[in-house]
Amino acid sequence: MPFDAHRRVPDRPESGGYDIRLARTAAQHGAVSSLVRRMYSWRGYSLQPSAYPLGDPNRMTLAVWQDKEALATLTIGRDSPEGLLADGLYAGELVGLRHPGRLVCEVTRLAVHPDFSSPDMLNALFYTALLYGKAAYRASDAVIEVNPRHVRFYKTRFGFRQIGKLRQCPRVNAPAVLLHQTLDSLKVHGAGLDFLHDEWTIDPPLAAAS
Repeated sequence: MPFDAHRRVPDRPESGGYDIRLARTAAQHGAVSSLVRRMYSWRGYSLQPSAYPLGDPNRMTLAVWQDKEALATLTIGRDSPEGLLADGLYAGELVGLRHPGRLVCEVTRLAVHPDFSSPDMLNALFYTALLYGKAAYRASDAVIEVNPRHVRFYKTRFGFRQIGKLRQCPRVNAPAVLLHQTLDSLKVHGAGLDFLHDEWTIDPPLAAAS
């Protein structure tokens, strides 16, 4: 059955019962952009307007919805002739991932409403997004630029490893490192990690935006 990128993600273990859906309409994208702006501004990060049009075939934005309000969001971008946003800082590292038969995607514009912060919700959103990347884009690898404070979180909970050194990301005017995970056998590790909850609630992870 062909992958339908516009279907509602059903309630299932990997979605945690959350209403995780693609942002499709202008109103939905507006709600997502509003959340990203608020969270990045609150953290003192810069945020440039997205240069990508609605309906860009190389980018998908997912969100956790409560009625029409976006509680959490992230965007999956597919590698293309225009490259990835991460090429701005980590072109050399990405060359090592670009091989025949493999396709890299990147996670950007991750933001979570602090009133609804939950490691379980981030698990659900992140895992569902990577499943979308595998199914819709046939992606084999995922990368994400994160603040170095959050490297341990992504390594422990999502199985990422660091492949890029600390650099200053001009898109958000904040330090960043590049993390990588192969999607060949996607796993999210949630059990026994409650000790990360308070840290994450106070200082929720963000991803470099565009």
